[in-house]
Amino acid sequence: MPWCPYTDLDLPDEATNSEHIIPLSLGGANAFCIPVQKDFNTRIGSKIDGVLANDFFISIRRREFDARGHSKNQPKAILRDSRLSDGRPVQVTLLGNHAPLVWDAMANNCLQEPDVVGEEISSRFKIGMHDRKRFLAKVSLAAGYFIYGDLFRNLVRHSELRVLMNFDSSTAPDSFSGFSLRGYDEFSPVKEADVNSVELDKFFCGLINGSCVITIPGPQKVGFIVGILGKWIGTLNVPASTDSFPADGEHDLGHVIALHEGQMSKMSYRQLAEHAHSTINRENPS
Repeated sequence: MPWCPYTDLDLPDEATNSEHIIPLSLGGANAFCIPVQKDFNTRIGSKIDGVLANDFFISIRRREFDARGHSKNQPKAILRDSRLSDGRPVQVTLLGNHAPLVWDAMANNCLQEPDVVGEEISSRFKIGMHDRKRFLAKVSLAAGYFIYGDLFRNLVRHSELRVLMNFDSSTAPDSFSGFSLRGYDEFSPVKEADVNSVELDKFFCGLINGSCVITIPGPQKVGFIVGILGKWIGTLNVPASTDSFPADGEHDLGHVIALHEGQMSKMSYRQLAEHAHSTINRENPS
């Protein structure tokens, strides 16, 4: 029976379905999937994946990469809480390379270009404090098992990832002080000692120019670096006993899963570093 990393349960096949570790709407691929518990998969599809896919900053990247979900609808970046200079409520939609669409909520119609040229529009949107952290935990759980199998199940302290993935600030205190799990997302303040490593994570995610998961086993941890549509969104360092983890071939120094235009490729962290070195040399010849 397959093990579901989200629920920590061994389940019969009929109780599972296929989970896109990174959803298609965020640059995922059909090859990057594992079986997980059906009902839980449905819940995280809306509460974690869907929340991030509809995040305004992420929606801009989805539009740039034309990252479409199962519906195949063209991605849009929508500013729902917007107002014209006279205070009228409007909704602004950024779609492809076309001019923004401005919907006048009071008149119930789309404003024409002469009505908005030179007009000042103010907008507000919310970013959930834990949205990226929950997504990072979810991806780390699924990708960890996808890459390492039972080594991840038996030797990584994945229980804290599960707590973080299921965290609800409306019903739980905003504290992870007892956690040994450490990391950052793209809005977290970074400690001075970690600035260089975070900048390297950002550079590698940008170099891949798609979505990615990078794992780097250390002496007592596994680092999970996640990029979505050309940009780093976070890194989690998860306590683990890694002595028996693979360290050669496509696991040399770490492992990289790169996702681009619906296709998945794998390489070692060393190969990614060598690619980065050659790219820098091409762009900055001596």
